[in-house]
Amino acid sequence: MIREAVFAALTTIAFGLLYQVRTSILWIAGGIGALAWMASFTVNLMPGAGLLGDFVGAFVVGALAEVAALWKKQPVTIFVVPAIISYVPGYLVYESMVAFLKNHFNQGMHFGMTAVFSAASLSLGLALATALLRPLLRPHHILNTDS
Repeated sequence: MIREAVFAALTTIAFGLLYQVRTSILWIAGGIGALAWMASFTVNLMPGAGLLGDFVGAFVVGALAEVAALWKKQPVTIFVVPAIISYVPGYLVYESMVAFLKNHFNQGMHFGMTAVFSAASLSLGLALATALLRPLLRPHHILNTDS
């Protein structure tokens, strides 16, 4: 589990470098990616977890990104985009396309629908974390309508 978390942190840092994120922010984003991957990995150890691991990982990314953005006074997307990259189901989409090209329609549909549901669980996890934590962490932004 530790090895996978280190690789998730390195992936996050690499994508942060690609998007030209400042070095001081990169380490925080890498930590968020590693912690989210460990949470996802732990949930996936449960039998029948399915896509719950993706949801939990995305929720942890969203929650920790909200906290880090408030702490560093930066936009949340600086932390979210590099940290969520390791969850994107690109390999499932690739396998789906390969199966369709080999005329294995059922297998292609299985991989494709799994990719769609995985992406939906990622979106839901990020959205729910933002919807729940932003009002708790930044209550004055919601009440202040003068700007």
